[in-house]
Amino acid sequence: MTVMASASSSRQTQMNARIDAALKEAGDTVLGNLGYTPSMAVRGFWRFIVNHQDDAAAVREIIEPAVATELSAEAARKMSATSRLRSLYEQTAAELGIDGEDASILPSWDELRDAWYSERLGGDA
Repeated sequence: MTVMASASSSRQTQMNARIDAALKEAGDTVLGNLGYTPSMAVRGFWRFIVNHQDDAAAVREIIEPAVATELSAEAARKMSATSRLRSLYEQTAAELGIDGEDASILPSWDELRDAWYSERLGGDA
């Protein structure tokens, strides 16, 4: 479900959030130095979330950078494993003389399964 946000709305709502006092004070100082108010920062953050609603990683990176880094490391590990698997497939295909460009000569999963059963059961699959 895509949520839309209007740029300007006459109806506003107030939010109350609990935040560490020292963090609030430090944040207010930084925002003030940059020319922003806390309300402007919250509106900007909410706008960011709505604009990136289909990009959980981008939102997670803002809210929980440490968790996002852990997930990025996990994604990198999975990508590396996939890459290794692809390389192994290409190597095996080359050793078997299967041209990587012509996937039509590769057996389907059903054909592979039937061949496996046939081999195991002595041709009576």
